[in-house]
Amino acid sequence: MSSYLFLNVFLLIIPLLLFMWSVIKRPTSLFTGALFCYILGVLAFVGIIQLEKISSTLAYIIAVPLAILLVLLAIFGVYAMIIALFWNERVLLKYEKKSFANYLPLILATGLLILSITEIIQNYYFNDIAWIATPFSFVLTIASYFIAVFFFFGITAFLYNILPIRGKVDYIIILGAGLNKDKVTPLLASRIDAGVKLYYAQYKKHQHKPTIILSGGQGHDEAVSEAFAMSEYMKEKYPDITNLLLEDQSTNTEENLRFSEQVAKKNGETRPFNKCRLVLATNNYHLLRAGKLAKLQGLNVQGVGAKTRLFYLPTAFIREYIGYLVLTKKKHIIIILLIFVATVGAELVEWLLGKIV
Repeated sequence: MSSYLFLNVFLLIIPLLLFMWSVIKRPTSLFTGALFCYILGVLAFVGIIQLEKISSTLAYIIAVPLAILLVLLAIFGVYAMIIALFWNERVLLKYEKKSFANYLPLILATGLLILSITEIIQNYYFNDIAWIATPFSFVLTIASYFIAVFFFFGITAFLYNILPIRGKVDYIIILGAGLNKDKVTPLLASRIDAGVKLYYAQYKKHQHKPTIILSGGQGHDEAVSEAFAMSEYMKEKYPDITNLLLEDQSTNTEENLRFSEQVAKKNGETRPFNKCRLVLATNNYHLLRAGKLAKLQGLNVQGVGAKTRLFYLPTAFIREYIGYLVLTKKKHIIIILLIFVATVGAELVEWLLGKIV
């Protein structure tokens, strides 16, 4: 019984406590997503074991299809992703203009396809040639690492989007996006609507009116600043909301946060932003990276993510993932170097053993 209790504590309770701590203190960390996946896996395993004690037939009915699904995902998951990305590119270009950003699904799908074909060729013809097999093994390991990071990035983004906002909020910062001349686009309007929805929820639940900061400068192809265009949209659609502040100098998310604090201080805020309850309103695909940028500035923010049209999500999410990799590049460079050392080390050990034998 004591060993069973120890296993429960070690395999489930400690990770569960770590997950709860991570959600509260480090919600933008991919460690949160990884822990979530681990806990789900352990719960599924324990659940099937317990179910088997009640009804072995029912346990097999659940476990066998689940195991088959996992095996199929492991074998064919990359191929399914390649097909889905090619299909998404076809749909995307029906609605969006041609640009490098909008070609990201095509670029990723092509890269994965080339890697998959190269792996097949290498396994069949060059597996015994060390100077070919070793570098390819290194490249394949790196690719697998970045696919795993992408998976945990997606899980963490999902969790961050559904994290409930409790208590009174001081500021709702609505992040700007590109304009159509001097008008907000549907994408930017969805961000504003998401922020306003939280504003009304705060008033309904707490009889509290947070200050809304409309944050966004003027791009070279925009007639007015994004902040001004957002304010005009709000005057027309939400005339009852008057506690607005405009931040019209920022050109990226990092500046959105920094300049919003300056605007708040100019309007009487005496506390530093890391002592205020802040919520970012942006699109669901952008929320995690925005939260990560805030964390790097010492701000522990939450967020509300506006829904994005389904066909646009893969492109936007790939772009956000690339942005996240750039943001955390030092960590990934270290891991790549460790993989390189491990690959070369394993090859040297194998070569030395061959010499000894």
